[in-house]
Amino acid sequence: MPNRSLSRRGLAATAVVCSALVGGGVAYAATTPEPAIKTFTPRSADQVTNIDVLRQQIRNYYGDPLGTGTFGPDSNYVREATSVARDAGRWLSARGHERGEDRHHHRGQKAIVLDVDDTTLTTWNYEVASNWAYNPTTNGEYVTGQRFPATPGMVDLVKKAKREGYAVFFLTGRPSSQEAATLGNLTSDGVGVDAGYPAPTTLRNGEDGLFTKPDVSAYPGYLQKACAADPGGKCTTIHYKSATRAHIESIGYDIVANLGDQYSDLKGGYADRTFKVPNPNYYLP
Repeated sequence: MPNRSLSRRGLAATAVVCSALVGGGVAYAATTPEPAIKTFTPRSADQVTNIDVLRQQIRNYYGDPLGTGTFGPDSNYVREATSVARDAGRWLSARGHERGEDRHHHRGQKAIVLDVDDTTLTTWNYEVASNWAYNPTTNGEYVTGQRFPATPGMVDLVKKAKREGYAVFFLTGRPSSQEAATLGNLTSDGVGVDAGYPAPTTLRNGEDGLFTKPDVSAYPGYLQKACAADPGGKCTTIHYKSATRAHIESIGYDIVANLGDQYSDLKGGYADRTFKVPNPNYYLP
């Protein structure tokens, strides 16, 4: 998940509101600028889930009905996230056991790419603390304080991938200024939460295997090229992530699985298969 801007977050889980709308209504007419979320216009208030009711539904889904900021170990969220991790693990094992001619269809060392926020680290504590209203300052405090726990099932998945010979790469929209804190939260540095992931793989060209998003002025050539037509040359999430995956494959890796909690984490190709991790809290185009 990329680092979110305030303009992309409402006071509540906008994406879930949109998905909760039922039949009827008309699509948004083309406007300038167009809204990031394409959905229907409800004809009546009864077609929209009440914001306060929706917040409580999300708390219940996370097994945290009182909003303590800690998701329940037996919650539907944990069940669903763990199921995605298991499915990905089965896929990796199947691909890792290919032999002979089957293996020749795929070039390069096999690899797995994972997003960070709400794919490998869960931001539920921040959603509750902020009442689903994203603020870059307070969110940055959670990031630099390394306060996010591991997403259920994902540490075991990544460790399994490492044992089976996969290169492991993390790809996040967090800015480069947050790279050290992100790595510390993902692995173990004694600050805040140590999620316990193995260290990312160093690429064959010497690059760090944790990709954070640089400032436009520091874009490597592959991002400059891929995002040249984006507003101000600043990569959209889809272009940033797909171009980075293409870069990884260009230097000798076969991305067997790509995991993310946003569809923008997964679009754009350069992965044999994608896995969507549950996240009803926000939507990022």
